[in-house]
Amino acid sequence: MNRALMMRLIAKDWYLSRVPLMLIALAGVVSTGLLYSGKTAGLAGLISALISLVFLSILIPQLTVMNERKQGNLAFVMSLPISPAEYTMSKVLGNLSAFVLLWAAIAGAVLGTIAFIPGAGGVIPLGVVAALAPFVSFCLLLSVAIVTESELLSMVTMGITNVAYSFWWFLFRLPGFGENLKSPVPVWSGAILTIIGAQISVILLALTLTFYLQSRKTDFV
Repeated sequence: MNRALMMRLIAKDWYLSRVPLMLIALAGVVSTGLLYSGKTAGLAGLISALISLVFLSILIPQLTVMNERKQGNLAFVMSLPISPAEYTMSKVLGNLSAFVLLWAAIAGAVLGTIAFIPGAGGVIPLGVVAALAPFVSFCLLLSVAIVTESELLSMVTMGITNVAYSFWWFLFRLPGFGENLKSPVPVWSGAILTIIGAQISVILLALTLTFYLQSRKTDFV
């Protein structure tokens, strides 16, 4: 395995994403700060933090995968002494590490802040579901972009996942969900745990299928 070249490709993807990553990190800091500025500003902080994670889930695959194919750089990359499996590994690890770093920092800061607010513990389960939603979107978009190499299919996937963010309204129809939000401690109901389990399953399935489908391809250019 050409690990040195893989690390260079990962570093390249990080370099290409440096400006959006820094801007999103700054937005995360501002969003977390708003949580300490009163109820109205705190709500704005929660919304802006989620928006930051949504942008993060979209921009990284677009910059490092979709643009590489669009700009004709994929042929050059595949001409290097690297196997298709190593190329796939470098793309997944590069994108996943960049995403997880900021996702964990922003989501952790927001959820940690909520945990220290007296009587706000009931919001934490909803916060976990909301934080995992961009993670699911990111993995689906990354998988489609790598496997299909199609800008159209990637855009369709992006549109579907963006529309799917409205699913959280469904949570308020769950029995007892509204009351659980008012609880001073987190209430991990069966429905919430099922949703979280489904989100994690989709993440793992998307990443697994990426490697499996890539291993069956014969043309990478």
